[in-house]
Amino acid sequence: MSGSSSIIIVEDEKELASLFKAFLERMGYDAVSFTDPLVALEFIKQSTKEFSLILTDLRMPEMSGIELAAEIRKFNDKIKIILITAFNVDDLVVSETYKIAKINEIVQKPVKIAALREIINTVLQE
Repeated sequence: MSGSSSIIIVEDEKELASLFKAFLERMGYDAVSFTDPLVALEFIKQSTKEFSLILTDLRMPEMSGIELAAEIRKFNDKIKIILITAFNVDDLVVSETYKIAKINEIVQKPVKIAALREIINTVLQE
C-alpha cells in the first residue's frame, strides 16, 4: 500500500512530528506534518488533494485529536484516522465525541516502528 497514499500527521511535539514525517516518507508515503491541530484542520478543509490517512496525537493544545477527528468527520467520512496517545483512553472510547470521530485505530505510546508500519498498512487496506 505504501507509495500510493498521502498522510497528514498532527503532533504538537515538533520532534515527533518530524520523526513521523521522515518515517512515513521512508515507507514511500507522501506526508505532511502539522504541530497545530487548528492549522491542520484548516489545511484539510482547503486542500484539493485527497489524503488517505490522518495520524494524530490525542492531547494537544487548543484541540484534542478526537475533537480534530470529529471536526473532520463533518466534511470527510472516508479518510482513515489513527489516534496516538500515551494516556489511557478507556473513558474516551465511550464518549459521544469519540463515536462521532469514527477513529479507525488507537495506538499507545511508546510505539515500535515495526508495529506502527503494520497498523498503518492495515488501516489503509480496510
